[in-house]
Amino acid sequence: MQTNLFFTIKVRLGVIMFLCLAFAEAQLATFTSATDQLLSSHVTSGMVDYKSIKKDPTNLNQALRALKKINLEDLSLLEKEAVWINAYNIFVIKGIVEAYPVNSVNDIPDFFDARSYTLGNQKVSLNQLEKEILFKEIWDERLHFALVCGAVGCPPLSKRAFTEANTQIMLQRLTKRAINNPSLVQIDMHEKKVIVSKIFEWYKSDFTKNQSLIEYLNQYRDQKIPDGFAVAYQEYDWNLNDL
Repeated sequence: MQTNLFFTIKVRLGVIMFLCLAFAEAQLATFTSATDQLLSSHVTSGMVDYKSIKKDPTNLNQALRALKKINLEDLSLLEKEAVWINAYNIFVIKGIVEAYPVNSVNDIPDFFDARSYTLGNQKVSLNQLEKEILFKEIWDERLHFALVCGAVGCPPLSKRAFTEANTQIMLQRLTKRAINNPSLVQIDMHEKKVIVSKIFEWYKSDFTKNQSLIEYLNQYRDQKIPDGFAVAYQEYDWNLNDL
């Protein structure tokens, strides 16, 4: 009798665990699909059509609802990384759409710290998600080219959602694209200097572990920066990346 009871309990626990995992995967699939549809429909050349999203926020709201139901503990680390990147970019869009029309995220009070969003079973600000979760769990300097803060000075926003399968490929592709983008990295042959985004100054230590900044850039540059060139930093353009 005890053996049968133990077997029954074990089976039921197994069924419950299976259902929980199936639910988590279903919510993850819904979140990723809605995010992908949102980005593919409203992002052009890295710029966002906030006006259209505000008019019809169906995909945005669907992604946010699914995100609330995802139990991150049920996901692999690669799945979590994709969710965190997508969530950051979705939260930025959500915050801008709520305040739209607006000229800059800097016109929205405490945009990166005071506003909170639901990520699974917790509330997070944009800075908490970036610095206390994503970079704490997965340190990768290429993330700076995937997380887009809603400004023209940011790297262009991807039209595709991140997934467990494509995250590493996309990080590599977006990093190479950003470092070869003249608006982020520009070589002045006459002055013998390279003028780069403030991103490389703000997060310099992330790019210069055991190497110089130019050495890091040259890993991805099609046109290499010559030896002896100085580094200068652009003013950051905080105007909204509004299509």
